[in-house]
Amino acid sequence: MAAHRRKQRTAGIQGFVRFSAVSLTVASAAVATACGVGGSKNDAAQNVSVAAAPDAPADQGTGAPAPMEAATASASPTAAATSVPPTTRPSPSASSPVVKRPAATTEAAPRPARTTAAPAPTRPAVKKSAPVSGSSGFTSGYPTGADARGAVKAAVAAAKADGKKVLIDFGANWCGNCKAADRVFATSGVGALLDASYHVVKVDIGSQDSSAFDLLRDYCSGEGAYKMPVLVVLDGNGKVVTETHSTGNPELTETGLGAFLRKWA
Repeated sequence: MAAHRRKQRTAGIQGFVRFSAVSLTVASAAVATACGVGGSKNDAAQNVSVAAAPDAPADQGTGAPAPMEAATASASPTAAATSVPPTTRPSPSASSPVVKRPAATTEAAPRPARTTAAPAPTRPAVKKSAPVSGSSGFTSGYPTGADARGAVKAAVAAAKADGKKVLIDFGANWCGNCKAADRVFATSGVGALLDASYHVVKVDIGSQDSSAFDLLRDYCSGEGAYKMPVLVVLDGNGKVVTETHSTGNPELTETGLGAFLRKWA
């Protein structure tokens, strides 16, 4: 009875080994076919090896599982061959640096520098005839509100010191003859005579200043109107040398006034 059970167990193990060998042969043939290798020769080899596999002795004990380990070991290469993972492309890493283009900076165009306009050419100033004032002290026009008596006193003192004469010119700024006389006195020739021989005092009698008229009466006798300009010549002591109120005015030209000044210098 026990011997019969051992035979059945041995027969089952042998059947399992044959089934495993057949499965391994079929799997190898499939791999070979996929790889392009001729399957007839391998099948024949595999069939020969399977047919030639000796039956295990019937009296072999329970150590029979060893052939299973060999079959499992021989089948592992095939399994390894069929389980090659497909080649996959590396997925882009989420942490890959992203190249950013620098933001375009717009700079305002520089404004053109302002150019200063060239100054307009200036016309040369017209020189006006300035009042002539030499050593005689002559100036064009008649000073209004001036201290005429004090000016005469100072001129007499200067004349006494340097031996010159004093010329008092009584007139008005609105008088045409007075303006004509001033133009002659401002000329170079007549002006040189004044500077050389006279101290000039101008007295305004056109503004109806009573003190100016009082000074005029001190040097000119008589009553009535006075024809301007009235010219009075004094010496260094303040005495009247001549006055035109009584003698009349010379011609108001360079020749007439020049002759008058030379005569009473």
